[in-house]
Amino acid sequence: MKTLIIIRHAKAEQGFGKDIERKLTDRGERNAAKMASLLKEKGYHIDRIFSSNSERTMQTTRIFAETLDIPGNHIRYFESLYLADVLGITETINWLREGENIQTLAIVAHNPGVTNFVNDLTHAGIDSLPTCGIAVMEVAMNDWSSFEAAKKTFVTTFSPKD
Repeated sequence: MKTLIIIRHAKAEQGFGKDIERKLTDRGERNAAKMASLLKEKGYHIDRIFSSNSERTMQTTRIFAETLDIPGNHIRYFESLYLADVLGITETINWLREGENIQTLAIVAHNPGVTNFVNDLTHAGIDSLPTCGIAVMEVAMNDWSSFEAAKKTFVTTFSPKD
């Protein structure tokens, strides 16, 4: 059994420039630290983080990594996760190699892709994962190479507003 944690980036500034360059607001930074601390308190241990390459997702990822003591070499940034849909997220997970000892993978990306991904794979019925919201799912498999065929079960969500 593996755990997949889906994280929507924290609150970002409204922007008139390039979307990919938008940074987190002060509230977004506080919420990211709060949610990372919550995962730590709940006993989640993340082995790897795959993140979109947008500024706001990279900032969110760095806050989670610092709080959860995840070394930099366990983080990978993907252009394919920037505004990714369900297929894009799935294809990025397929990047994991057979035999890698990863029990828990976290994905940091964007809506509507993250909400659609969780709903499509688990039938969770989430209306919309809020900024810095987290969805946890269990995946019945021994190796990430069998992700697509494996049974996925929705476990819970966490929101900064909880």
